[in-house]
Amino acid sequence: MAKNLRPQGPRTADYSGVSFDILGDLLSFYARSVGIVLNRDYDRAIGKVALAHGTGKVSVLLMVHANPGIRPSVIAHFIDKDRSAMARLIDQMKRNGLIEQKVDAQERRAHELYLTPKGEKLVDEVRRIAKEQSDRFFSVLEEADRADLLRILMTLYQRHVTPLPDIVLNRKATA
Repeated sequence: MAKNLRPQGPRTADYSGVSFDILGDLLSFYARSVGIVLNRDYDRAIGKVALAHGTGKVSVLLMVHANPGIRPSVIAHFIDKDRSAMARLIDQMKRNGLIEQKVDAQERRAHELYLTPKGEKLVDEVRRIAKEQSDRFFSVLEEADRADLLRILMTLYQRHVTPLPDIVLNRKATA
């Protein structure tokens, strides 16, 4: 069985009778709370590689690897980053020698992203860490429940973030 990720309760007070008021019935309360713990756990797991600290770098690394020449605006669209946040993220990854930006030969104003050899070297390790962390964190759920949760989260993503590309939907349908 997976290690319990929950912090121990307060040691100096009895918290067993605390009321959550309406929070106990709100999906958003649980989603935010679990999201905080998930992010903290993920940050600890990924902290061993050059992509630690901050959000978006793993997504950029993996999306650029899977789509050489992808534009920053396309990645920003799928990871819900605004233009200035995306520019800072790209600049940081360029400074760390992980990606390079080239001007599109046909559209001089458009920029394309490519991984450097250093970035390419990092992909397999990042994939392994991300997969292990996800498997460990969600191991408290039965496999069918994990599949249901993924389906539900993908639906929420499609309705509140952006439609998923057909390639993602088709891969999940055949899995």
